[in-house]
Amino acid sequence: MIVIRRGIASTIPFIYAIYLPVQSMLLPNPLQRNYELLALCLYLSAAIPSFLLYRGLRLPLAQALFNLVVTVIMPALVIWQRAVINDVSVGGWVVMGTAVILTVTAVRQQRLLAVLGTISLAAQLLYQYGAIVAMTGGLIGAVVLVLAGLGVSTGIQRANSEVDQYRLQEENSRSQIAAITATRNERASRLQEILGAAIPMLSEVAAAKNPLSPERKLQTKMLELSLRDEIRGRNLLSPEMKSEIARLRNLGCEVAVLDEGGTDHLSAESKNEILNRAVLALQDVTQGRVTIRSPKGESFVLTVVATLSGQAQPLVSLRLIP
Repeated sequence: MIVIRRGIASTIPFIYAIYLPVQSMLLPNPLQRNYELLALCLYLSAAIPSFLLYRGLRLPLAQALFNLVVTVIMPALVIWQRAVINDVSVGGWVVMGTAVILTVTAVRQQRLLAVLGTISLAAQLLYQYGAIVAMTGGLIGAVVLVLAGLGVSTGIQRANSEVDQYRLQEENSRSQIAAITATRNERASRLQEILGAAIPMLSEVAAAKNPLSPERKLQTKMLELSLRDEIRGRNLLSPEMKSEIARLRNLGCEVAVLDEGGTDHLSAESKNEILNRAVLALQDVTQGRVTIRSPKGESFVLTVVATLSGQAQPLVSLRLIP
């Protein structure tokens, strides 16, 4: 969200807003112009909070509605005042004053109410004074000022929307980087753990002078398969999946785990949910060959296939989608 310092953004416009009625108040007998004074009080009661109060850019709806009511009543009061004293020179500030309130209302993201107030101002002046008011009464300048406020408001809203999108993309990028880093650290930790167990066994095998016992051969084979899983299985080796793979291999099943990057874009929760579904699907498998693969660029993120030699129909055949 774009942050605008109110002290900087509001000072000059507010000074102009306060200056507007000064010239009219310097005319003779200001205290006899009761309706104009009432219009001035309404003007200040709308201008001061609209410029100086409320945190954030958006003007509260209640204040915006009050501004709309004020901008409808102010011109009517001045028109009435002119009729009472038969002097059209009084209240010359009211057109631009109304425009100022409508403009700040528009800039502070209440555009519809600003448009309605502008229509009301134009209708009252045209009805009372005719088309000539557009040239001599400042109506064109007032409309242009409000239109500028509407343009500024739309530009700020668009800029805020783009900033929010960039911020969301940045947060997503940071989350992905954090997830990748965590995954790499976890894999490094797992590899270190396996290598810690593998090196003593490999050293023992290298130093052995007698043939290995069947039990030791099995342990060596399982160690080799674990190392291969860590290299080829990458992000598919959750603790539950590793336990299931160990169960299948202990039963004599041939298990292949291939991570080709299909789950890289998933969150940790989605990835765990997919892997748990795969583990559940393999619970009844006790023999044959099992392939767990995560292809990239497919509509599905994980395939689980369990087959028996000589049997066309697979025991398990799943394509999992998050």
